[in-house]
Amino acid sequence: MKRSLAILILIYLISACGSDDVTTTSADEEIQAWLDTMNITASRDDNTGIYAYEEVTNPAGAPVTNGSVTAIYYILQDLNGNTIASHQRSDGDSLIFKVGANAVYPIGVDFSVTQMRVGETYHFILPPDQAYADLTSGAINPNLIANLQIELVGVHNENDLFAQEITAIDDYISDNNLNDVVANPTDPVEQFSASGISYKRQRVGTGSIPLNGDTIVVDYSGRFIDDSPFGADSGFEWIYGSGQPRELLVGFEFGVSLMQTGEQALILIPSSQAYRESALVIPAFISGDLVEDGIIPDYVTSIPPYSTLLFQISRID
Repeated sequence: MKRSLAILILIYLISACGSDDVTTTSADEEIQAWLDTMNITASRDDNTGIYAYEEVTNPAGAPVTNGSVTAIYYILQDLNGNTIASHQRSDGDSLIFKVGANAVYPIGVDFSVTQMRVGETYHFILPPDQAYADLTSGAINPNLIANLQIELVGVHNENDLFAQEITAIDDYISDNNLNDVVANPTDPVEQFSASGISYKRQRVGTGSIPLNGDTIVVDYSGRFIDDSPFGADSGFEWIYGSGQPRELLVGFEFGVSLMQTGEQALILIPSSQAYRESALVIPAFISGDLVEDGIIPDYVTSIPPYSTLLFQISRID
């Protein structure tokens, strides 16, 4: 569950695909022929083989740099103009991902947005190496030359996103009267300012809090801050503080560190203590296939980038 897993997997993907010129001659010729037919002038990046041409420019817009978090809308088409997938304003909020963290698929998107400024719309022609060559399921043709239209609508930094999450957590606590110990026993919410984690004890336990090496067993359910669920488990067991049988979210294990046996609590965790940037998959419907191919970890299918998580946990060991 560690965020480094996604990064390592995607770094491996890039290293496997990267070279001084990754575009095959046939793909390059096909792109050039299409551009000539459409009477489009595009620039080509020699390192990636990605072609770019602008639709809307905004020289005064904020640039994209490594480490920034971009907000985009997109349309994915083939060179025949057939739309494979899209996410536009009518579909809801923009999609976000961290640039330079290898937290987006296809990998060519990471480079592409660095050519843009906020308020601009560009087309990027991604050769298969930068698009879906690694997708073995057939959900999208691995030989697809992708015409990806990207509208860049925002550039953020993680500190700003963290502050927004803390505000949302505070609002959730207030809106749900979690500090009212009559309506919501047993204790007021305990907030940890450095991490942003909030802890609401709902049932008192007995005995000691966990110690390294203890076998801990919990029932839990997880949901987003809009109260929509994303997962649950009963009898989930691990050795506290060991990373065995697998590493846990920092915020999850911290919350359990406060719990006695029999205790129940609601733990509100900002993304910095959870899955952070996770990963953005374009289009979303291939996420499960990428998990099966071992390209992304399974949590990406259910946890979007920078998601605040709520866990209701009962310690039962």
